[in-house]
Order: sequence, then structure tokens, then C-alpha cells
Amino acid sequence: MKSILSLAGWNWRLSRRAYGILCIAFGAQQLAVLLWQASRPALLGAGLAVYYAEGFQPQAFALALLLAGLLAAPAANDRQRAKCSYTWLTLPLPPGARLAAHVLTAAVLELGMVAWQLALYLVYYFPVQALESALAMDRMGTAMPAQNLYEQLLNSEVAHYLLPKRPRQLALMVAILLLSALLLTCVRLHRGWRRGAAVVLGVVSGFCCLALLEGEIDTTLYGSLILSSTLLLLVAIPLAAAAFSIWWALRAIRRAEPA
Repeated sequence: MKSILSLAGWNWRLSRRAYGILCIAFGAQQLAVLLWQASRPALLGAGLAVYYAEGFQPQAFALALLLAGLLAAPAANDRQRAKCSYTWLTLPLPPGARLAAHVLTAAVLELGMVAWQLALYLVYYFPVQALESALAMDRMGTAMPAQNLYEQLLNSEVAHYLLPKRPRQLALMVAILLLSALLLTCVRLHRGWRRGAAVVLGVVSGFCCLALLEGEIDTTLYGSLILSSTLLLLVAIPLAAAAFSIWWALRAIRRAEPA
């Protein structure tokens, strides 16, 4: 376990600069988009949750989350880091430990991006609210009623997907996080047509996980979960993808297929 944590720490040191740039760029674009949406006359007073959705920020967050996971294994196949790649391939560690370290790093980076998005949403409420009030005073001559931060959080897609409402939803979100970390690690490990196949496998699994999460959220809101063949298929595909990805990644590491 100590060797896995040490290797994960090494991965973090190699990727932290790019990760910091990604977080700063994501935060800057989100603030710019939210302020621009708030300044549109058609959306005056709509609230932070509406600005977030209209500005395609859920899609931007999903992209940033994927990029964060892909930053987790720079030593495995970065051609500009020949010494790092050689060191990684010759480490006196079993393939399983090397894979676990990369998956752990990817999961931590993705979890950090989730926390960063939640923090940004809470912080950006205040400048957006101030701009709304200023524009309302300028265009209508009167201040608009202040919108409650709690209401904006409940109405947003941030809370819809990132804040679990019961233990089963939390467990599902943790499983999805680990699966995405594994699949993104496999994308970095493989090359050539294998990388393309890993991307396809990740896309299919991602749609299944999103459908499962939507079903769990709807169950929380509207009633009990009903077992069906579709539900079992949605569960079976990610599980099979995880098992196959682990076997495939370990095989690639043993054969020194990563570049």
C-alpha cells in the first residue's frame, strides 16, 4: 500500500502544474459565462441556476472532469518525458500496484474537480447577484428581490448530480468516480487502436452510468426503484467494462505497451 501511495504522489507531482492550469481556466471561463448570461436582457433576474444551465456549464464541467482524469498518468506515455517513462516501466512494483496508483491519482484529481465546481458555484453566486441587482436598478429603476443561495443550489444541476441525497446515491456516485478513473487511466495507458477502443468502451460505460444516476435520482424524488431487464443491463455493462479494462491494462503493462 505504501508503494502505491508513493507512486500516486509521484504522479501528482508530475501533473499538478497542468491540473492547476486546468482549474484556473475552468474557473475563469465559468465566471465570464455566468456574468455574460446575467447581463442578457432576456434572462434578467432568472437566477444563477438558469445562467449555469444556459451557459452550457454542465457540459463544460463534464469536459473538465474528463481532462482532470486524463492528467493522472503523465509518466506512462508522455514522449517528452523519456526518463519518467523509463523509470515508470522499470519500477520494482507489480503491474497491479502501478495500475492502482494511476487509478488512485485519477480519482483524486476528479474528486478535486468536483469540489472545485461546488466551491465555484457558491462563490460566484455573490458577483452574479450583485450584477443582477445593478442591471435591474439601471433598466427598471428598482432593485430586484434577492434570490436565496440555498434555492439556487437546489434548483441547479450542480446539486442535482454532485450532492447525494441518500446513502445509495452516494455509493453509486463513488462507484462511478472509480470507474471513470479506471477507464481514463486505460485511455492513457493504451496507444494506437487500443486507445480508440478504450475511448469507445468509456463512452458506452459513461452513458450507462449516467442513466443509472438519473434513475437513482428519480427514485429518490418519485418512488421506489423497479428492477427490470434494462436496469440489469445498465449495471452489467459498466461492471463488465471495469473487469475487462483491469485485465487489459494489466496485460498492457506486462507487455510494456505504454509508450
